[in-house]
Amino acid sequence: MLPISSQIISVNTSSVQVIQNVPNDLATEIPRSLLVGFSSSNDVITILNRKEWKRQQLTVCVCVCVCVCSLSSSVLQGFTCTGARNIGNGQVKNLIKACRRSGSRKVKLVESQLTCMYTYIKDDTANFNLYPPDVLLYYDYSLVPQASCRAYFTELGNADFSVFSAALSYKRTALFENAKSCLGITNTSLTKDEISVLGNMCCILDASYILNSDSSILENLKSCPSLTSAQAAAVQARITNGNTRYGYAKLWTEQTLKDLGMLPLYMSSTFYDHFNTVKRIYCLTKNCFSFCVSACTLGFINRVTLVNLIFPLNYDISQFTSCLNSTIVKDNLDALVNQVQEQNYTKIVLSKLREVSDLEADQVQILGAMSRSATMEDINMWNIIQIDTLASLMDASNGPWDPAKAIISKYLSVKGNSLSSVELNAIGGPNLCALDAVVIRNISVESIK
Repeated sequence: MLPISSQIISVNTSSVQVIQNVPNDLATEIPRSLLVGFSSSNDVITILNRKEWKRQQLTVCVCVCVCVCSLSSSVLQGFTCTGARNIGNGQVKNLIKACRRSGSRKVKLVESQLTCMYTYIKDDTANFNLYPPDVLLYYDYSLVPQASCRAYFTELGNADFSVFSAALSYKRTALFENAKSCLGITNTSLTKDEISVLGNMCCILDASYILNSDSSILENLKSCPSLTSAQAAAVQARITNGNTRYGYAKLWTEQTLKDLGMLPLYMSSTFYDHFNTVKRIYCLTKNCFSFCVSACTLGFINRVTLVNLIFPLNYDISQFTSCLNSTIVKDNLDALVNQVQEQNYTKIVLSKLREVSDLEADQVQILGAMSRSATMEDINMWNIIQIDTLASLMDASNGPWDPAKAIISKYLSVKGNSLSSVELNAIGGPNLCALDAVVIRNISVESIK
């Protein structure tokens, strides 16, 4: 039996009818081939804005809309260079400006989109506050007037420094060197003002800056997508020495844990020795694991368990393995993908999926960053037939993808699948480099245009 979304789509495959008929919550199931040819009428834009989209879905239609300021963040994330070529430079700049949003409304963009945007605004070296901060990561700093450098770095401080690919990761170091020159930073003791300007750039600083700078740096580090082990150790040292707004360790309470945000997730077991009631809940290290037994003693994981704010941290690796069964994983994969992010845990989730049977396309598509923990054994069990599945697996925002060749080859092994322009846009340049020369030579000129 066809999935409910496919049944609804089959009633009328007209693009406008499809977006009208398919419920908002099922919009991510609409194939991108049916999301073309939209007009820029208010009715169409209203319908598009009501739905949540995957970035790959709307890459064709997003740039034909006129009222860019009224587009939702979910729609705007479909910006592409290919679409931008079909409209005037002025309208492209308006699209880029419309993507400047913060908080929960932030437009999630990847490197290929950001570098494309930069080519349209590179001559504007003064109006940094008009564009998404992430675009500023790719600015040619030599073109930024010295008198404007503080304004540039103030805006850049709101950027996500983790969006850099491995090929362009060297830019992080270059940006900080330029920031030091601009702000007159000569040592590792950053002032509160300097930390305020650097913003998220604090996420790329080494441990010496964390140890020696004003304690306000801890507040910036709360927003980092991840911390290295050296950074985490420095954070723990700063917090436990008592010379911060969190006070002396002997006075800490459960509220202290809440105030520290995500930072406790990176702490060692000794950090939790300062707490009485929460020590067992937050026990994460191998020292704690050695006391665990193989049987499930904490209670089997179910749907109620998954909504617990501290899940899966209330389960060590041994208990997580013992208390999680494959049925729960299959039926609640979306929730697990959102909650489970530490690699040791994601590997267990994927191992449980192997017990289920072949993974259907709609389940593969929601794996997100968890897919990066997959083994070849996992990948061999995945259903990679549709372009939407390929696109979701190739999404650069989920991290680098070593088995790209295996993923693409499995897609191409399906009769009728080829590397057309749609597939090439979904795969991206870095992943194409993983393919054999024979496969690359078979890509038609029309597909590359």
